Amino acid sequence: MADVSQTARRLKALREETGLSMRTVADALGWTLTRYQHYEDRYKRAYLPVELARDLAELFGRHGVDPRLVLELAGFHPPPPARLPPAARLGEAAVAAAPSHPASRDLPVMGTVKGGSEGFYFNEGEPKEFVSRPSGLDGVANAFALYVDGDSMEPRYFAGEVLYVNPNRPITRNCFVAVELQDGQGMIKQFLRRSDDQLVLRQFNPPKDLRLPSREVKRIYRITGASEGG
Repeated sequence: MADVSQTARRLKALREETGLSMRTVADALGWTLTRYQHYEDRYKRAYLPVELARDLAELFGRHGVDPRLVLELAGFHPPPPARLPPAARLGEAAVAAAPSHPASRDLPVMGTVKGGSEGFYFNEGEPKEFVSRPSGLDGVANAFALYVDGDSMEPRYFAGEVLYVNPNRPITRNCFVAVELQDGQGMIKQFLRRSDDQLVLRQFNPPKDLRLPSREVKRIYRITGASEGG
């Protein structure tokens, strides 16, 4: 067998920890066995594609493997869970506040602007950039960031701003969302409602409601914040 990357070896080890066969994993992904085998037996790149890592993190997490270990194979490096100082663990009063530390630049930017388009495209494969993680996303292993493109959501969001996304937060009426379409294109809108047949969104500039067929929508992510800098 040809040399494979450390990522491929680590993926195999994590899959074996779950007790799942390659066939079972391939079926869960909706893939052929040969397609999945490529990532364990022949893959030579440094990182897994991000979408694959997310799907595997969810699958392996249901079988006792920490999802963060899987996401690391795609270049995600979430901070470790906060640990209490010894005095606090023993129930003693804290004498002084813990020193503050600068935010870690470990949050992947998963939306890349493509010139001339209104919106962005979700990255395929490795993240191209990392920005500082806001405190609200500490411990959220699958969080990511996006850049705003276009002016369709002004004055709420402006072109060039960084948006923070927590995929675990539920989607509720009037929240702001990043919508990933089946073709990889993305858009930032306000969520109004959805049914089996369509997703209804609102944009601000110019004001109008958009109706997308559900078959064209791949995923919806909740936006939890925004900032000017990364």
